[in-house]
Amino acid sequence: MSTHNDRYVRDPLAADYPRPPWVSRSLLALVFVGSMAGMMCFGYLGDLLGHRRALLGTKGLVVLGALMCALLPQDAGDEFWRRLAIGRFLVGVGLGGAYPLSAAYAGASAEVGQAFFWQTPGGVAPYLVTLALLQALPGATSSQFRLVLGLGAVPACLALAASWGEESTPTARAAGDLRQALHSHRRTLIGTAGTWFLFDVAAYGTVIFTPRILNHVFGESQSLTQLALHSVLMLSFAIPATFLAVVALPRVGARTLNVLGLALMSLCFAVFAALSAAAPDAHKVLFAVLCALYFGLNFGPSVATFVLPVELAPAELRGTFHGLSAAAGKTGALVGALLFPVVDEAFGVPTVMVAQAIVCASGALLSHICLGESSSPSE
Repeated sequence: MSTHNDRYVRDPLAADYPRPPWVSRSLLALVFVGSMAGMMCFGYLGDLLGHRRALLGTKGLVVLGALMCALLPQDAGDEFWRRLAIGRFLVGVGLGGAYPLSAAYAGASAEVGQAFFWQTPGGVAPYLVTLALLQALPGATSSQFRLVLGLGAVPACLALAASWGEESTPTARAAGDLRQALHSHRRTLIGTAGTWFLFDVAAYGTVIFTPRILNHVFGESQSLTQLALHSVLMLSFAIPATFLAVVALPRVGARTLNVLGLALMSLCFAVFAALSAAAPDAHKVLFAVLCALYFGLNFGPSVATFVLPVELAPAELRGTFHGLSAAAGKTGALVGALLFPVVDEAFGVPTVMVAQAIVCASGALLSHICLGESSSPSE
């Protein structure tokens, strides 16, 4: 939607679907707000009503929101953008709610890690679909983005059908006991929520603005096909990284994996910033470091932040703890997504990367201080 003749453009008014100012300011934020609402509400509802039953609701919201995005009016007026905002908000609520519920349902750390793994191929899928659509429907922006957004309903429908009719067992305590448990485990909650917040500041501030970073590396003359191809190449490093993290999880423990992964990310951000400032024309070297950075983003904290709230929370509060921690993470994602373009425009990409390195180092320190080492399933 930010392209003209299949070329990415920085000016939103020059795109095939020009965005009004309110859209540029608030549409992305709506997705995160919906995600945070879904995480907090459905995490608690899962403990109260049963995780399977609550998961049905989240998947239904994803289907509804994705279909709304696919069936938008042809004219890109205010009604078009309002419907898109509502649809993306519903997708945010549904996907946000699925985070704590899928983790709490999986239970053991190894199973939680395996459940999380499939998010990584899912992150590559939209770019692969985009590449296919650019070849099949060149220049047809209207059909391209509707199909990319609407096809998100397909996996949600399949998951909804697979979950239908299964038993769901509630596990939550009374409200008073819930408040007492949250108070008793506040240090753990600060650790899991704070680490996830800092990780997502760096992760989403990088992933969401991948096109802008790639333009910094390769210049702004790239076509949308080139952008999508470079994105696929980078995101492909996330698949083996996540796989290795899942394999390492029961051997080293979630906290150690979290600390090491955040330290690796901090190093990669710092190296990219230094090279970007010293040798801005070394495109291949910068791209290689960027690929290593994406590997680091998915090896360690990407999996560990998802696992730690389940491992360290009382069994009857897993959904609630995970929901609060994940919502803190999405707050960090919103901060990263909003601050990245501001810092980029004021100081440039190298400064953004230095800030990200500091954020990751802070996350590693917080994880080390606040979180006791979790046990592996075999212990």
